[in-house]
Amino acid sequence: MKLRNSILAMAALAGLTACASVSSPEGGPKDETAPVLQSSNPKDQALKVSTQTITLTFDEEVQPNNLNRELLITPSTDNTYKVRTNRNVLSLEFEKPLEANTTYTLNFREGIADITEKNVVPALRLSFSTGAFIDSSKVSGKVVDLLKQTPEPKAVIALYPTNDTLSIRKNRPYYQTITDEAGNFSLGNIRQGEYRMYALIDKNNNSFYDTEEERIAYLDAPINITANTAPVKLETVRFDTKKPILLQRENFIDRFTANYNEGVKAFTAIPLQSPQDTIIHKIGPAGKAIDLFKTARFSGGKAILSAVDSSGNMAVDTIQIKFEGKRTQRVKGAQLSVINGKGNGAYTAGKVVKIELETPAQITGREPLSIMSDSLVLRRMKYPEEISLDRTGTLLSFVLPNLNGRNKNTALLLDSTAIKPLEGQPLRFNRIPLTIATNGGTGSIKGSVQTEFKSFIIQLLNQDYKEVAQIWNQKNFQFRTLEPGSYRIRVLVDENNNGRWDPGDPEFKKAPEKVYFYPKPIDVRANWELEAVKLEF
Repeated sequence: MKLRNSILAMAALAGLTACASVSSPEGGPKDETAPVLQSSNPKDQALKVSTQTITLTFDEEVQPNNLNRELLITPSTDNTYKVRTNRNVLSLEFEKPLEANTTYTLNFREGIADITEKNVVPALRLSFSTGAFIDSSKVSGKVVDLLKQTPEPKAVIALYPTNDTLSIRKNRPYYQTITDEAGNFSLGNIRQGEYRMYALIDKNNNSFYDTEEERIAYLDAPINITANTAPVKLETVRFDTKKPILLQRENFIDRFTANYNEGVKAFTAIPLQSPQDTIIHKIGPAGKAIDLFKTARFSGGKAILSAVDSSGNMAVDTIQIKFEGKRTQRVKGAQLSVINGKGNGAYTAGKVVKIELETPAQITGREPLSIMSDSLVLRRMKYPEEISLDRTGTLLSFVLPNLNGRNKNTALLLDSTAIKPLEGQPLRFNRIPLTIATNGGTGSIKGSVQTEFKSFIIQLLNQDYKEVAQIWNQKNFQFRTLEPGSYRIRVLVDENNNGRWDPGDPEFKKAPEKVYFYPKPIDVRANWELEAVKLEF
């Protein structure tokens, strides 16, 4: 009997313990409903607010969700606050009184969520004034990438009054907001006046423009913000004010290689003892490695190297060049060239084929290259009528002829008895596979330009906005031998006629030069010439 009573008592105690434990209810639909704000103190649009504590009451229990990072308070303030939660109530307790006669806007963005599924309170904003009225000036608009004209989501819109010394490089904005996924923004409850205006792609989330890895848009003159401010378009650019840095030097018997930390757009090398001469060179695929070659006029010595990047920054170095060691093995024998970092993909008749040789060479034979299909010779290319060799002696080029449909197992075979190195042992060549496009051919784009500008660059871009080709200052233009696909046309306007497109001023005093896009993508089809493309800018 005692044993039975003990067992019953233990069972009852276990049941009480189970009833007292807290656990999530099993089953039922997932909570996908965001908390709803029921009241706030102060109320939205309230006047003469004197409290140092802002209280928000919701219809369910809430918690901060990276609130210190998500909450935007305008005007910007160094008045710190503590976040406290009590079930369905969230409070901000400021350390000091709020500024007098000031309209405050608190944009919580994604800073508050429920405690079950972290459903975020959407679009929660609270505006109030410590004075007798609420500022009603506003500004709206759109932010796009200047060189793509694509929207810039989550860009920081920053306003700085012109009557103070705050700087976007050092100080948080006086007023700020964030663009939506379409690049649109709206910033209200602003005190009427003149402001410097920016849009920042803020990679390190500090609201400062403190690294050139970030893109920035700006107005080159102050904007007067009123209750009826016209929409503003801001276009982001990336500045590069750093010179290329010569990181490493490599000596070979057939060349000297200068390696830079970034891509080089233009390069010159001048012998110190013979400044009227230039050293023959070639810029590598990514633009970072530049090969300088030994010639009869230059066999080594001190030289002045000048490297210019795509932003026009120039580095000048005086170095000692020696041609010694062994032949470079970057290319063994020969390979299809990817000069300028562009792969050649599939080839069609009329397209230029470029082959990079292992070392500077000369062509001594009449037919140094054959186009093969398995063991069958489709065509023997003649030199110099059909084949050219660049001034470095390392790049062989020819136009692919029509192979009359014989496109399978196509390869290039170089004749080692007809292509001889300037120095060292004879070259050995393997067959180079050549992929022939099966789409039936290439297309072209032909058009005209109507403009008052004298200097401009017409650029053809692929779907990834990468440059395929460009043409300078032609009122009638044509892009030939294009692979079928979708392209865009961009025009960079050289407004000051200095021979380049200027992306603006790192001091934000001068706007970037104009960029024009043809309104729609252009589809290129095989064996088709698209005419009557009209560019007006």
